[in-house]
Amino acid sequence: MKTIRSFSVIAFACCFTHLSSVLAAEGIKYPSPDGRFALRITQPKDDEYHPTVELIEKESGKVMVTLHSASDTELFDSSESVLVWSADSKRVAYGFRDSPPGVRVESHGALVCFWNGSGFDKVFLPENLPTPDIKFPEGKGGYEKPYGGGVKPLRWSKSGDLEMSSEDEVMLRGKTYTGVLQFTISFDAQHHASVKNIGKTKTKVSK
Repeated sequence: MKTIRSFSVIAFACCFTHLSSVLAAEGIKYPSPDGRFALRITQPKDDEYHPTVELIEKESGKVMVTLHSASDTELFDSSESVLVWSADSKRVAYGFRDSPPGVRVESHGALVCFWNGSGFDKVFLPENLPTPDIKFPEGKGGYEKPYGGGVKPLRWSKSGDLEMSSEDEVMLRGKTYTGVLQFTISFDAQHHASVKNIGKTKTKVSK
C-alpha cells in the first residue's frame, strides 16, 4: 500500500512538472487612466514568438479586443508592445514591432481602438503615413543600408488627436543616420483617420 502511494505522488509530481513547462506566462501592464482596462500578453513557455496580445477588463479578465493572436503563423515579438491611452480611457493606441524576431531591419506599426459603449472597435491608420526625409552631408550620398523604422504612438491631445512619431534608420559609410519626425492623426465622427500637422525631420548621426 505504501508503494502504491509513493508511486502516485511521483506520478503526480511528474505530471505537474510537465504541465508547468507548457503553461503560458501572463503579463498585464499599461492600465487605462480609470484603472478598468489593461494590456495582457500571454506568452507560451514553449513558443515565445507566438504570444497572444489582448486588451482586457482588469477585474474580470474579459477580453475586449484581441490585438495579436497566437494562431497567427508569422513570428511576433511582444516585448515592444505598448498602449497609449486618452485621458478619458475611451481611446487607445497600440504600438508594436511587426517584424519577426532576429531580423536586423526592424519595422514598427500602430493601430487605434475606440470605446463603443460595450467594447473597443479597431481603427486602422492610413497606409501611407509620413516618413522622415533624412538629409545627408553634401557629397556623402551613395548606397544606404536600411536598419528599419516605422511609426509609434506618443500621446493623445485634449482635442482627441493622436500624436505620433515616424522613424527611419540607415547606415551610410560607417555612420548611422536616424531621422525622426512627428505628426498628428485626427479622427472624424465615424473615426476615420487622416494625417495633419506634419513636422520637420530631425536627423541624428552616430558611429
